[in-house]
Amino acid sequence: MATNVKVLTLPAVTVSDVQDLPPVDVASLPPVDVASLPDLKITEIGPMGPLTLAGIPDRYTVAISALPDLNLRIKEIPSVRAHVPANFRLGVSILGVELAGLHLCGEAQIITEPYVPNPCERCGGQRQPSEVERQLPEVNTNIAAVLRLKDQG
Repeated sequence: MATNVKVLTLPAVTVSDVQDLPPVDVASLPPVDVASLPDLKITEIGPMGPLTLAGIPDRYTVAISALPDLNLRIKEIPSVRAHVPANFRLGVSILGVELAGLHLCGEAQIITEPYVPNPCERCGGQRQPSEVERQLPEVNTNIAAVLRLKDQG
């Protein structure tokens, strides 16, 4: 096996040299059996100029050494009024037999908007509006609905 081969000179080739070559008939070429070719193996790679393969690690480790500072701020909580059904049972029992029980059911609310009670949530006398309610735009509450039933009998 030849290694470190240096080519000192190349012969000069002109156009007339190429034109003088005889034509080749491809159909008359003998068949080549590829299975009979010997196995080719690269057993050694020598130095290639200033670049060598020696010293390149075969294992790599990837890691995050530091994370950037991250500041997260909530600008505004969205205005939501969520109604959650509530069903609570509080009782006293002995050996699975209930002696006394209190059953509370209804509706709980999660409110993140300025609270203004709905008409069905108002009870008792008139209450004074809060500071937040005073800043809300005025709503006409003098609207009444009329329901007329017609006797079809």
